[in-house]
Amino acid sequence: MEKIILSLLILKRMTIYEIRTYIQQKLSTICSDSPGSIQTALKKLLEKGYITVSEYTESNIEKKKYSITPRGVAFYKEWVGTPINISKMKAMEAGKLLSLGMAPREKRVAFLQQYTDDLRSEYQKLSEIKRFRDQNREAVIAKNIEIICGEKAVVKNLREVSGESDAEEVVSSLYQYQIYFLEHGLRSIKADIRFYEGILKKELEG
Repeated sequence: MEKIILSLLILKRMTIYEIRTYIQQKLSTICSDSPGSIQTALKKLLEKGYITVSEYTESNIEKKKYSITPRGVAFYKEWVGTPINISKMKAMEAGKLLSLGMAPREKRVAFLQQYTDDLRSEYQKLSEIKRFRDQNREAVIAKNIEIICGEKAVVKNLREVSGESDAEEVVSSLYQYQIYFLEHGLRSIKADIRFYEGILKKELEG
């Protein structure tokens, strides 16, 4: 969660609400969007000096906006440049499958039916996001470049992390890897649907 938040703050200052909304819409398959999880991660990042927080009033409502610090940028740069640690790519809920055989048969069937329904729903949501991005690729990239490159601090962060001088090229590359991320999610979910449907079929056939 901490690295995900840093990856968002690299691009813009954000409130907790903005962070949570982004995670809900685009990253729900890999992390929780619970306020508690986000607040805990923000607290840790603040303690490490990776981010700062500023308070302001909007429409008579007190709000907090979080920003990444140079120390946070340096940490993120080091992290993003290291190979993926396969041992940490684990879904704890999927571990429930290991012990599901101890549950009553009707509970197993209910679990499998609910889980495959949830997977189909998530697949549909990601498919719609990818369809929109594919259809509006050039416009979205142009808009992102306009927004991101209009912020000097963001351009500085991108250049620092990427080692590239052309911020527009970094934005385009970032967009492409977001597409790869979507494609990976879609393929993984599709494979999971087939896998769990197969188990459910065996349970129902008894």
